[in-house]
Amino acid sequence: MLGKVYLLCYNSCLVLGWLLTLCSVAKELFASEDYRDVYKRCQSHLKISQSLAILEVIHAAIGLVRSSPFTTFVQVQSRLVVLWLVLDPVVEAQSSFNVTMMIVAWCIAEIVRYSYYALALVDGVPYFLTWCRYSFFIVLYPIGVSGELLTIYSILPTVASKGLFSLSLPNKLNVSFNYHNFLLLYMLGYLPYLPKLYKHMLSQRKKVLFSEAEKKSA
Repeated sequence: MLGKVYLLCYNSCLVLGWLLTLCSVAKELFASEDYRDVYKRCQSHLKISQSLAILEVIHAAIGLVRSSPFTTFVQVQSRLVVLWLVLDPVVEAQSSFNVTMMIVAWCIAEIVRYSYYALALVDGVPYFLTWCRYSFFIVLYPIGVSGELLTIYSILPTVASKGLFSLSLPNKLNVSFNYHNFLLLYMLGYLPYLPKLYKHMLSQRKKVLFSEAEKKSA
């Protein structure tokens, strides 16, 4: 019972957090009619809301929710990498249109997802929210992932020229690390995982919505 109350509070707080992020984005777009300062306007709410998602890995690991800790970690870490290791340290990347596109996709997806989770805990999920949960990803997932990849790609020249987060020899540790090459490999890492995950989500959509349709017709 205590776990259920905690999850209800957690999911509800994140619905609020992502709503505030989306409102900040909308306010900036309508006020300035320009996307270049969207990240600056919403970054506080965005950082808090997205960083709290790491708790989902812990929830899965301790059995609080029925999810794979590894799968949850893979899904969460990509956004955290983009947020904290790409956008935050490279100011030049923050004003691009793909960042706004990515943030809006994240916001809509997470508002729907956390609303669904919160209402599911009290058996109060309406059909339209279930439909949104298992349909919006068809468009939002490609938009979000495209935004992430374009954002990473956009900082590669800056990373290469400044040697950001890189470590060259000689040094006391006698190790080297090239952040530019790491990002290239990281981007390639999207390729084998994305089609598999997208196919899985389509399969889940068919199973869940077909089941809901049967219940409505019964």
